[in-house]
Amino acid sequence: MAAEMKVFSTGIDPEDWIPRRFAHPGEGRTPSIFWQHLPPNTKSLVLLMEHREAESDQRVHWLLYDISPTIEGLNEGGPLPDGIFTGRNSFGTLGYRPPEAAADHQLQHYDFLLLATDKATLGLAEGADWEAVKARLHTPDHDTDQLGPPPAADPRAREMHSLGHVLDHAEFSGHFALDNS
Repeated sequence: MAAEMKVFSTGIDPEDWIPRRFAHPGEGRTPSIFWQHLPPNTKSLVLLMEHREAESDQRVHWLLYDISPTIEGLNEGGPLPDGIFTGRNSFGTLGYRPPEAAADHQLQHYDFLLLATDKATLGLAEGADWEAVKARLHTPDHDTDQLGPPPAADPRAREMHSLGHVLDHAEFSGHFALDNS
């Protein structure tokens, strides 16, 4: 039995607080992200960081693609290994947009999603957005499988359903808010 694909950070405990060094206010450093147990035939990886509660046009905070499966992860604060493309976040810039504290101190959730793909490259230039990445992972014939799409109550499963070039995915979450004190 094959081990389950995993993605994790040595700086962020799953389902726990995101340290200020990765957030704003704070240092805004990129967190370390590592992975294990990629499926056989993985040719590249995609890493996405999303703000779960944000409006769709402000959801993507970090996007990397064409990550070689031969590397084991990304070090805190960078730089990125050669060959990785940085995507455009929802704020129109390339690179990491740190989690931001809400003015009302409301808890904000951030999901880190790693996709293992069967494509060595997505064939996209630096600066592609999440929609362009999904379009390259989409397979039209995958939409017509006999099981049909997942229920509407599971938005992540619905989004991944037509991405036939995705062999597997793993994710973890962290949350951030300013202290009231």
